[in-house]
Amino acid sequence: MTLRDAVFAFGLLLLAGGVVAIFAGAGLPAMGPIIAGSMVVLGTAFEHRGRTDDERPGPGWERTGERFREPDGTVVDVWFNQTTGERRYVKR
Repeated sequence: MTLRDAVFAFGLLLLAGGVVAIFAGAGLPAMGPIIAGSMVVLGTAFEHRGRTDDERPGPGWERTGERFREPDGTVVDVWFNQTTGERRYVKR
């Protein structure tokens, strides 16, 4: 089980617990777990998977030193633009 799967399962548990509490008569306080669980589930399901570029970015970009391996084995370097705050992910 990956961390992503664990977070998704935690969100589902929160959501289910809130729904059960509503049916048990907890009323408005049960909305907290329902809202939190919904946000975790939706956030995990639709998280942004940054696209990777094949070419280095132009001037104004610097390599951060961060590097990671995608699930398919591709190694990716992280580049940062100080002016805009944007990050780019470039395949090695």
